[in-house]
Amino acid sequence: MRLIKNMTLGLAAIGMVSLSGCASDYLDTAPSTAVGETTINSSLENLYIALNGIHKEMVSQETGYQCLGGEPGFMMSRDTEADDINWQTNAWMKAAYLGWQCNMNESSGYNYKFWQIYYQWILNANKILVGLESAPMTDQALYNQIKGEALCIRAWAHFNLVQLYAQRYEAGKENTQDGIPYRVNPVAEELARSSVEEVYAKINADLDEACTLLAGIQVNDVNHYSEMVAWGLKSRVALAKQDYNNAADYAAKSIALAEAEGRKLMSGDQLNCGFADITSDTQEAMYAAMTPDDKTVYFYSFYAYMSWNFNSSSVRQGVKCINAETYETMSQTDLRRAWWDPTGEAEVPAASYAKNVYQNRKFTARSTANAVGDVAFMRLAEIYLNQAEALARAGKYAEAQDVFTRFQVTRDPSYVSKGNTGDALAEEIMNSRRVELWGEGFRFYDLKRLHLPIKRGSNFKIAFCTFLEKDKDAQGWVWEIPKMETDFNSLCTKNY
Repeated sequence: MRLIKNMTLGLAAIGMVSLSGCASDYLDTAPSTAVGETTINSSLENLYIALNGIHKEMVSQETGYQCLGGEPGFMMSRDTEADDINWQTNAWMKAAYLGWQCNMNESSGYNYKFWQIYYQWILNANKILVGLESAPMTDQALYNQIKGEALCIRAWAHFNLVQLYAQRYEAGKENTQDGIPYRVNPVAEELARSSVEEVYAKINADLDEACTLLAGIQVNDVNHYSEMVAWGLKSRVALAKQDYNNAADYAAKSIALAEAEGRKLMSGDQLNCGFADITSDTQEAMYAAMTPDDKTVYFYSFYAYMSWNFNSSSVRQGVKCINAETYETMSQTDLRRAWWDPTGEAEVPAASYAKNVYQNRKFTARSTANAVGDVAFMRLAEIYLNQAEALARAGKYAEAQDVFTRFQVTRDPSYVSKGNTGDALAEEIMNSRRVELWGEGFRFYDLKRLHLPIKRGSNFKIAFCTFLEKDKDAQGWVWEIPKMETDFNSLCTKNY
């Protein structure tokens, strides 16, 4: 089996961790200040600061590619690969993601940066976990929170990697196909790829422990992992494994915890919050990046690409649009219709000159000159849809329709159950999921886990987007592992 050398583990140290002279800062938590690992590991309070650093790095400029501004950039790029996001002029992301040119190119930086950054977060989570072993035990609750969150980060990052760089998990099979290296030690060393089955087992083991550690812990805000988020992650993983009974149970636990803490589904005018202030204007975000105006990441921002009003070339020249057929799955009374302009004629403050139909109005930057904004990585809406889908696919139709109706009436006040069962009910739920989670990073993963083809809509132009359909078994669903990982000669290797 080919060993993966993980150049990432060398590069992750640069600008992030004071390790053997190869870097300056630990997790970039203290601006302009180098903090050694010995200092960080000297107390739980310092390790908590380091944990804050990882959450901060979820939104960053580290990739060097403006369309890949941390996890928000990864979210929109994954969605661009699928069948629900369209635009027709600006070239950013066009070839790499809309045209799938990064998937099969092991030398593409647009491919490599996903690998590098996810393993970078894994490295730093592992460093915190090791640090906890030597830090004085002064506060059991704080210890449990730090360890639980670090395990969530490690599991979540590996989950993203295995969905991109390996074949899908198939329920009822042994899943011995190559997965990815699952790293539990903060060292740069060659490591064989675990099987897909082994990767998922390790993801679930980390999340199981995290759920136990985070039980009853009150986190400061939604910019941290909590017990409700850990159970939400478990529901995502179970869906990817087609383990529908457990997916439904995990989602139910997540919803109960979230609503007990005051999380609520958006409704009415809240649906038009624009998302940039979702953590203050609504109670729906369960885990999110909360970015104040003075912490801008400039043109690396999610809203510099996915808004309709920020004054950037990627918006002016190509406001993102929804698949026309997906839009038309909504009833006339669905409030989410306001998330798009079906005519493309409404005034756009950024003076877009690409008048494509079904233009985005879902994501609204705080102003034409400010692309800073909150980005929700987990919303209560997603977990409701996880539960409804899982129940439907498990054959529990009445329960599925009850959960789906509770969700859907917040989006469409006139919604009445159609009484669907079987595939019709699953399709109804999935149509709402496509609308609800548009632009939030789920569609490529959903198609892959369900083994479905890509069918782009009538408002996609093949001359721009390269293809309109992609077979469910086509090359490219499994991304090539970056060549820089298999042919590695890092400058930092000698320091480990």
